[in-house]
Parts: sequence; C-alpha cells; structure tokens
Amino acid sequence: MLRALLIFIFFLAIFAAVVLYLMQAPGFASFSFGNLNIELPLVKFAIGLFIVFTILYFLLRMIGLLFSAPRRIQSATVQRKKRKAVNATNAGLTKYTLGDWAQSEKLLLRGAENKNTAYINYIWAARAAHQSGDYESRDRHLSIAKKLTPEAHAAFNVLQAELLLDQDMPEQALASLNQQHNAVSSNSKIAALYSNAYIQLEDWQKLAEFIPNLKKTKGIDQQFVTNVQKQTALGLLRNTKKKPDSYNIDNIGSQFKTALNADHELAVTYVEALRMQGKHDTAEKFIVAALANNWNSELVHQYGFLKQDDPNTALKQAEQWVQQHTDDANLYLTLGRLCKRTQLWGKAKAYFESSLSRKPLAETYAELAALHEQLDELDDAHRCAKKGLNLATRTI
Repeated sequence: MLRALLIFIFFLAIFAAVVLYLMQAPGFASFSFGNLNIELPLVKFAIGLFIVFTILYFLLRMIGLLFSAPRRIQSATVQRKKRKAVNATNAGLTKYTLGDWAQSEKLLLRGAENKNTAYINYIWAARAAHQSGDYESRDRHLSIAKKLTPEAHAAFNVLQAELLLDQDMPEQALASLNQQHNAVSSNSKIAALYSNAYIQLEDWQKLAEFIPNLKKTKGIDQQFVTNVQKQTALGLLRNTKKKPDSYNIDNIGSQFKTALNADHELAVTYVEALRMQGKHDTAEKFIVAALANNWNSELVHQYGFLKQDDPNTALKQAEQWVQQHTDDANLYLTLGRLCKRTQLWGKAKAYFESSLSRKPLAETYAELAALHEQLDELDDAHRCAKKGLNLATRTI
C-alpha cells in the first residue's frame, strides 16, 4: 500500500511539473478525424490525459482485484488454517511436556492439518498415545506418518522399536531393528536398542555375541557399554551356575576380563561359578591376580572356600594379605578356615576370634563352634553356636 502511494505521488509530481512548464509556454493540441477537427489548449489536454489515465489505471486495478478475489480468499483461508495448525501443534507439544497425554494427542492431530509438518505431528501423537497406553492408536499414527514420509522409513523403524521396548515387547522390537541391522556400527541409538532388547529377553549369549559390534559403534557411551558388559557377564554366570553346560565359563573369563577385574560383584559371581564347576585352580589364580590390583573383601571370603592342592601355600598367601588389611573380618575368617585345613587349631581359633572382634558374623560363630566341638570344648561350642544362631535370626 505504501509503495503504491509513493508511486502515485511520484507521478503526480511529474504531472505538476509538466503542467507548470506548459503554462509558461502555452500551445495547442489538435486532433482530426475525417472532417472533425478538435483543438485544445495544451494545458487542458495534459490535465485531461492525466485524468483519463488515472481513471483507466484504477479501473484496471479493480478488475484485477475482482478476478483475483477467489485466489486471494483461498490463500487467506490456507494461511489461517496453517496458523491454527501451528498453534495446535505448539499447544499439543506443551501438553505433552506437562504429561497431559490425551489432550496432547488431540491437539497434535489437529495440528496435522498443516501438510508440511503433518508427519511430525503424527509422530508426537503416537508418542502421546503410547504414554497413555493406547497402543492401537499409537500404531495407527505411526503407520500414517510412514505413509507421509516413506523416505524416513528407517527412522520410523527405530522409533517403533524404542516404543515396543518400553512396552516390554523385545521380540517385536527386534523385528523392527533387524531392518536396520547394517546401521549398527554408525548409529549408537540402534546399537543401544539392540542391547536393551537382548537384555529384556535375557538372551545373554546373543548379547555376548553382539558386544564386539557394540564396542565398535561410533559415538556409543562407554559407560553404557560397561553396564551392558556387566549385565551380560552376570547373566551368563548365573545361567552357568544353574546349568553348568549352558555356556563355556572359560569364554566368559577371556571375553569379560576387563569387566571382571573392574567390578566387585561380577568378580565374586565369576568365582562362585568357577567353584560350582570345580575349577578351583582357575578361581585361585583369578583371586590372587585381582586382589593384587584392587582389594575385594568378598573375593577374600571366596578364597576360603577353594579346594587348594597345597593349603599351606594358600595360608602363606593369605597371611601376606593380612599385613596390609588388618581390619578385614572376611580375611581373618578365611585365615581361620585355611588353618583348620592345615590342622593349626590354635591359630585357627585365634583368627576366628579376630574376625569376630572386627565384625560378628553368624558363619564365623558357626566355624568357631565346629572347631570347639572338634577339640571337645563343648561348652565353648554351645556358647558360639548360640551366639551365631541369635545373630542369624536377628530381625531389624
């Protein structure tokens, strides 16, 4: 509007300048048509010409506006719908943030009238439906989104797998992920979803086979990898303890060597599994090597259960540890057990009592009671057994 006004003023100024010039140099404009001759002062002719062109200009403008009216109305309607759709989308996302899933889904579907971003609306509507537990609507929204943007098929598979895992449907999630298997090395999210699917299935062997690929994935969070390794090793070891032939425990020791040395719980579970398979020598070597790098009281406790070929050598090893760890009750308990095996009754009794002075344990009282009974010290045996029983049955 301003532009048109400025153009009008510009031509009006030119016209005024022309009129002033013609008034100073009067002349005539003459027209003839057949026998008809018309002669006008040049000033009047210029004024008339300006009026005619002005009327003609506005007349053409009005005709143009008349013919373009339907298009303008349609354009205005489309723009109004877009604004309403954008407002609905913004409101829907706000409701999603606030946890109002039903209202969020409703508003996001309304915002899908904007065709340019409709697939985004359907994705977030699917998420809202998922959060409210309406899985049928979720799948329907995702299906529509896929049809709107077929080129983003891979992204929808990943999203679907993520939502299915959240629904505790790992087998269906894997079916979606398998379509993107080639992207594991370059996509940390896909790799993480694969890992979580196997964890939900408790398919530790498959996960163990997948871990080398997980480690190679670009941008993968190393703490996540560490946690997956721990869960996998724990799962395999527990299965091995239940079914000794379910997985080769030597493979666990080699594949998860770093994790076993770094995590106390995992190390103890590994030693327990070795003991159950009768691999006491392997367990002993592992414990000695592990404790040289990182002290673990529970591993020391396990050391006392091992069946060594030479208990005296094992006792000497444990007595070296006690020089640096004088307050570890489990270490003194283990020393007492090793002394019993070597028939050093007096030292065994002293070590058990040292353990009890640091931390009273029911199993230590049981060991000491058994030793007193073996030495025919029945009153002391009865006293220790009673204390151990009271400790074992004590409620908090």
